[in-house]
Amino acid sequence: MEFTHAGCKKKIPDHLFMCSELYIAAYDGQTDEVVRLLGESSGVAVQSPTSRASPAAQAAANQHAACNIHEVTAERSTVLHVAAAQGHCDLIAELCRRDSNLLSAANSTGDTPLHCVARAGHTGAILAIARFARDNVEEDRLREILRGKNAAGDTALHLAARHGHGKAASELVAIAPAMASELNGSGMSPLYLAVMSRSVAAVRAVLSCGDASAAGPDSQNALHAAVLQNPG
Repeated sequence: MEFTHAGCKKKIPDHLFMCSELYIAAYDGQTDEVVRLLGESSGVAVQSPTSRASPAAQAAANQHAACNIHEVTAERSTVLHVAAAQGHCDLIAELCRRDSNLLSAANSTGDTPLHCVARAGHTGAILAIARFARDNVEEDRLREILRGKNAAGDTALHLAARHGHGKAASELVAIAPAMASELNGSGMSPLYLAVMSRSVAAVRAVLSCGDASAAGPDSQNALHAAVLQNPG
């Protein structure tokens, strides 16, 4: 399956919709179950050509052979998006190892897995994605993964700042400091959003980057936002 950009109106073939078992296992962070559903054994002895599996075992194998790593939800989220949103680091690492292209896959709103972990504030998952990307992805794709924008023009740092996730914002600034100077589609900087979230930790995290932009919409800046949040 070739992943498509956000906003694509192509109809997803029925056989590529994510099966419920795979979704639930990914949501719950059941790495072994996800591996099993993807049709690959995990710690199970391989049978010799002369051995015969029981009918129940054969039925189970046939039942789960249809699941594959490229299935998507109705919102075009991959299994990595699902695992990332819940912060399941071990599962994230396993899925990235199987297909690194999942790291740059965008769902219907343009979110990559890094956007998902940033929105939820999963610091460990941010590190898991960044670590794998740096070790296994070429430079051009690394930039796309770490600094990519969704359909609203948000980077992962915009989302962490908007939701007041100070630790997540701190890790993202350390990983890709250039994000602190990026504006989203509404002309908002991560610092402006951090101030609007009223998170001191998020504000400090973004300000730790000397090149951080303070820009906001309609010629406002982070100081205007601070005044609006504390009119007294």
